[in-house]
Amino acid sequence: MLSKPDWTSQPTHDYSSEAFETLTEFHIGIDDTDSKLGGCTTYTAALIFEKLLARKITPSDFPWIVRLNPNIPWKTRGNGALAIHLRIGRDRVKEVKRLVVDTVKNTSSPTIPATDPAAVFLEGEIPVEVKTFTARALHDVIRVSETEGLIDSAGAVRWTLRGRRGIIGALAAIGYGPSMDHTFEIIAYRTRRFLGTRRQVDLDSVRRMDRKHSDSTFNNLDPETGRVLVCPHGPDPVLLGIRGDDPRRLLEAFQELEIHEPIERVMIFRTNHGTDAHLTFERSIGEASPYQSVIFTGRVKSHPASLRGGHVFFRFQDETGSIDCAVYKPTGPLRSVALQLIPGDKVRIMGGVRPGPYASATLNLEKLEVIELVENVRFAKPPCSVCGASCESMGRGQGFRCRKCRLRFPRAMIIKLLVRRELRRGLYLPPPRAHRHLTKPISRYVTSRVRTGVVGQENDSLEALFVESGRLSSLRDMTDMLSKL
Repeated sequence: MLSKPDWTSQPTHDYSSEAFETLTEFHIGIDDTDSKLGGCTTYTAALIFEKLLARKITPSDFPWIVRLNPNIPWKTRGNGALAIHLRIGRDRVKEVKRLVVDTVKNTSSPTIPATDPAAVFLEGEIPVEVKTFTARALHDVIRVSETEGLIDSAGAVRWTLRGRRGIIGALAAIGYGPSMDHTFEIIAYRTRRFLGTRRQVDLDSVRRMDRKHSDSTFNNLDPETGRVLVCPHGPDPVLLGIRGDDPRRLLEAFQELEIHEPIERVMIFRTNHGTDAHLTFERSIGEASPYQSVIFTGRVKSHPASLRGGHVFFRFQDETGSIDCAVYKPTGPLRSVALQLIPGDKVRIMGGVRPGPYASATLNLEKLEVIELVENVRFAKPPCSVCGASCESMGRGQGFRCRKCRLRFPRAMIIKLLVRRELRRGLYLPPPRAHRHLTKPISRYVTSRVRTGVVGQENDSLEALFVESGRLSSLRDMTDMLSKL
């Protein structure tokens, strides 16, 4: 049993006007401290957050998880970068930089290929150019050289442990703010002794939590299979994560879970999970490039075909060209919808462009909106008007001939049949088990809103949302504290 949180040991803060006279905005972006073999950049950020509080430095916002373009092939897992925003005295800037660099070094494995830990530091107000850069990084491919130029022109400072690629995510994380659609995630981390073992979370307690908090959380379960989605399966230190729109409700949901292994620490992040932030830029097929996240509007060109393995492919076109679309078997109902399309249907498709053989490209479909359905027309050979027997075609454009009495009939007598279509106009998504981190769940199409709160509005509660190692037995105390602020 873990001990009850001792809030009296938390640092105190001076919020007087005199204390803020010499403060400056200071923004920290970090990326790529994780790898496919372990580690987690969110864990690095949680440690930095903890150390800042221990030094009586209060961040002006929740730490941010910013998921970038998920179609980048050299990403590690979810392509997430982290940002921490502060207001500190200029005399403490060097101290904070040193703290961040030391923590990134201690939580990275730079010897693992394709891992390029990096940090970016920006003092002062975030320039518009950085925010524009962030918007592009959500759906486009960004070059390291472009990032370096912007870092220099913005007056920021970069630090890398090995390669330079991590600076892209580190800078992009800084530019995502609370004026953009966002959610929250509460993450619990494992102790080192349990890394690589099965996560000891009672699955029935997750299901009970989902039933009770389904109005404020999302993607806890897959409704079709009943699969629990809050626990990852890799060697990283994340025990579980619950996502929703209200940090206080996340605390309540977290209290519902039965966890049978020690928890090292817990952190609540502000994030762009579940926002479709990568699917906001509509392009034409002719201007699209590999690895971009895109939205195309046009018409189905060919009948969908189900290939070996259950994957569905069809050809799609707009005024500038055409592209193959792939709907993979794990997308479940979305695959079934794709099979019901016919040439001429007007649809809006969303997903990632992948390079194909012979300079062709394929769109891996994430979502599909049916805008307009054409008539599904089938043609049948006419019966003989004399004997009623079925007719046969005499060849292309030559009409029909009765099989029995040999009478001939013109081509115009062909019978046109309208086949009823089950498909309806609307937006179609895959089930939660096939969602990406950024995929907006159907529940958020009703409840989501672009928040315009001022950064730092909730900073008084940040200390209550941070739980230090060995002080996690009573989250209720934190919830009570939050309600009084």
